[in-house]
Amino acid sequence: MSTSADKKPKRKRPGGRELSLTLRFVAPLVRNASRLLFKEKFRNRELIPATGPALLVLNHVSVVDPLAVASYVWSAGRLPRFMIKDGVFKAPVVGAAMRHCKQIEVARGSANALKSIDDAVSILQEGGVVVVYPEGTVTRNDSFWPMRSKTGVARIARAAPDAPVITLSQWGAQDTWNYHTRKKSIFPRKKVTIVAHGELDLTAERALPNSESYRRMTDRMMNDIAAGVGELRGETPPPDLFADGKSDAS
Repeated sequence: MSTSADKKPKRKRPGGRELSLTLRFVAPLVRNASRLLFKEKFRNRELIPATGPALLVLNHVSVVDPLAVASYVWSAGRLPRFMIKDGVFKAPVVGAAMRHCKQIEVARGSANALKSIDDAVSILQEGGVVVVYPEGTVTRNDSFWPMRSKTGVARIARAAPDAPVITLSQWGAQDTWNYHTRKKSIFPRKKVTIVAHGELDLTAERALPNSESYRRMTDRMMNDIAAGVGELRGETPPPDLFADGKSDAS
């Protein structure tokens, strides 16, 4: 696991045909919103591949942390495609923007639940970058440690074996918007740190039977992320990932 000082990649930001008219407007808006809201501290952006597919997997600490994550990926020269709850797509204006920005709608608990996995795999097969919060929601752990998660991310990884799985850890956005207390503190800006740990070798887990493979792959990812969160916090993660009875279901 690497937490060295960030070397901002000398790459051009996404452009041309990759950006729709909506994205040309929304992308810089999100980037600037993140810099206005947070003191960004980004590490190891050079570990995000400059081209080709990548499955980025990280913890979820606040409803506003996607701004920082999008800023991180964008500043690494890539266009992030987030897997987002379908409720967001139903919101006026925002939902339309999400669709025009080609984000991935996740309809959990419905007949269309598997479509989001297929959509993510298609994006990876086309050489895109998919961002996944395996927890599926802001962590329910009161201390904001990562949770034991659903296995959808492993299903994506298994279905797109050529896409490197890159774990990231983040910390700080919960001080701007605390999901548990509903407390918001915008000023002064809070430091948000995001660090990439590089490609996770899941060769052994991929060789297992499907159901066991999905569970083991997901737990490997989340434990790697939790270890990174511990480094950012200067603390030792709990020995077992927090389970809320929902996020850890297969």
